[in-house]
Amino acid sequence: MAADEARSSRDEVVQDGSPVLPLDRGASLPGDVPPGPLGGVVGNIHQRFLQRYIEQDIIGHMELEMDAELDLGRLNVVMAFCDLAGYTRYTEEEGEEEALSFVESFVQAVTDTLPDDARVIKTIGDAVMIVGQDVQALTDWAVGFQHLFRDRPEPRIGIHYGAALYREGDYFGREVNLSSRVVARARGGEVLVTDAVVERVAESEHLAFEGVGQVKMKGFDDPVELCRAAMPA
Repeated sequence: MAADEARSSRDEVVQDGSPVLPLDRGASLPGDVPPGPLGGVVGNIHQRFLQRYIEQDIIGHMELEMDAELDLGRLNVVMAFCDLAGYTRYTEEEGEEEALSFVESFVQAVTDTLPDDARVIKTIGDAVMIVGQDVQALTDWAVGFQHLFRDRPEPRIGIHYGAALYREGDYFGREVNLSSRVVARARGGEVLVTDAVVERVAESEHLAFEGVGQVKMKGFDDPVELCRAAMPA
């Protein structure tokens, strides 16, 4: 019965072409509960169960609609890792307070300038993990973002496209690990992308790719083809 109620509620929330809105956790959900004090307890349990069921059902249907061939919980996304080259040395020379202030400004700049469909998933020290759907938009953003920071420590960005596991607002798996390795190969002020990105992005008067070659990544058996993304000379 609870599953049927959840599906009915999900169908009301998810409509064709409509945005998915966060569930109102204070809203009442359908279901018969016993009268009296016990009814309040059972009702709360019943409500929480239905909320959880609906949320997971919505996520599952969104994932299947995005790509019917993907396993449940796995999404095709463009992933970028962005950090500050030479941040450790900068901290030693300028002090912890100055370094922290710089990181806060850096993270805020990333958040404020991202394309509409991309978002910051998490920050780890001076590193920022970004996920989006539009490969072209995120690549264009990365190249343009580098021009906001001309002084050291300069940002470096690595971008990859692939299927990642989605769990509780975060992304995991081989493709995420690969994306984090790409940024480690970049120099300050540089944007490195994998061939999976190049295949989905068109060069333009604002964007060009330069081959770097096959690069061996730590923890991966096979080398990965990398390219440098930049504004045309």
